Amino acid sequence: MERWRSCPALAEKDEAFLTAVADYLAQLDALSEQQRRCLALFKAAELVNALIQIKERREAEDRVGPELAQRSFALVRAVIRNRSLPYAGSESDCLRDPQLTAVIDEGCRLFHLGKTNQELYQQALALSAAQCLALQDELGPALDQYLQGTGLAVPETLVAAVRASFIDAYRS
Repeated sequence: MERWRSCPALAEKDEAFLTAVADYLAQLDALSEQQRRCLALFKAAELVNALIQIKERREAEDRVGPELAQRSFALVRAVIRNRSLPYAGSESDCLRDPQLTAVIDEGCRLFHLGKTNQELYQQALALSAAQCLALQDELGPALDQYLQGTGLAVPETLVAAVRASFIDAYRS
């Protein structure tokens, strides 16, 4: 059995979900070191934004407010549309790589279709889980680079939640 199946984030997932994660992992394992680093820079932005938007929607006590939520959303949307990471320095255009474009487009497609289709939503979550697993070594540094490069004033509690939910929870 693959070691990743024992990580805390996947402990309660069914076999169909784990099979989907394994399929996505096989695709992600083919990425080069630079592609992984670049995808991790995107994933860091996506994860921070996801937690911000969830907290805003639920009106959580620790939400960051509509201004930061809008800035975070606009940044991620611009990254997806422009295929450019303004906070990545010399690697700012690395998302134009066809393999990375395909991975990001698939995630967006599944996420949007998953709003009305539970099966596709589970596929989106499986792809995200596979990315968290495949990018284990890159996500921490990418998160730091993202936070430093964007100038967004993200509270440390939210950063800690991203680390706990999407980095630490995927360690086996």
